[in-house]
Amino acid sequence: MLGFAGILAIACTALQALAASSKVSQDAVHEQLIDLAARNAGVVPLDADLFEKITSKNREWSVSLQFTALSPTMKCVPCREFAPNFAAVAKSWSTVASEHRDQHFFATLDFADAVEVFRRLQLVSAPVLYYYPPSKGSRRPANGKIDPQPYEFAGFGFEAEALADELSRFTPTKVPYKPPFNWGLVTTGVSGLAAFLLSLKYLLPILASRWVWAGLITVASVIFTAGIMFVRIRSAPWVGGNKKGTSWIAGGYQNQYGMEVQVIGGVYGTLAFAYCALIFLVPRINSPFKQRLAVYIWCTVILLLFSVLLSLFGVKNQAYPFRLLL
Repeated sequence: MLGFAGILAIACTALQALAASSKVSQDAVHEQLIDLAARNAGVVPLDADLFEKITSKNREWSVSLQFTALSPTMKCVPCREFAPNFAAVAKSWSTVASEHRDQHFFATLDFADAVEVFRRLQLVSAPVLYYYPPSKGSRRPANGKIDPQPYEFAGFGFEAEALADELSRFTPTKVPYKPPFNWGLVTTGVSGLAAFLLSLKYLLPILASRWVWAGLITVASVIFTAGIMFVRIRSAPWVGGNKKGTSWIAGGYQNQYGMEVQVIGGVYGTLAFAYCALIFLVPRINSPFKQRLAVYIWCTVILLLFSVLLSLFGVKNQAYPFRLLL
């Protein structure tokens, strides 16, 4: 019979053999991941079996794992929008030195290839991105937490640049992603400049016209004095309510509704046109009778509109003392 020392020796030998076998198995998986990443532009395609291997509890590597559903039958538009950005970041990672590159992998798992994995993880939407930290080795988190960490699409969005910056917090070295040169913007800019230069001979007389600038300044003055910026900055409602029902005039001089701005702008605009008519149009009328009639008409319009303005001021503040006709 074997003594206690013999049994202990056999047990130790068995444990050493098991550890060695596990080490060989993990090395084989690691080499498989390196090979798959090299053959697929930095992205390791997974199925259910390889998912278990890449996320095993004995891993010395980290993983950025995309759960997606790219099958046409799934009709996942966000998946199709995010996948190219994930692939671009993974491709940029494939350019770093091997001592860093082989310690972090970019992987993707499609719903069609591992339905049971999605069900086990209770994933009911896609895309989803998780970062799996190393479970052992020098890069194991100091706090001992090796649970996967989700990538917050709500905060970072789908853009590749934001994704690379966020993942660089976990990778052995910074992800060297650089946005591709925007040829579309250059083409648009050159086309726009060419169109502007070709149309310059037609635009110059317009831009040099004092009447154009006078009209633009008048319109801008009317819009801004009506209170449009006040309403936009304060996000004021279109109308309000009071004891009598809906009201489009806000009480007090420090408040204003959206509809009130439209009405005041219309009054100011009509007043501006009335003054311009008196100054520029009426003097050009050749008939003395028609000219005098036009003066009476436009003066009456100005008088009525000022009466409306003073009346509106009175509605906004009951203590306002001035009235004209209304």
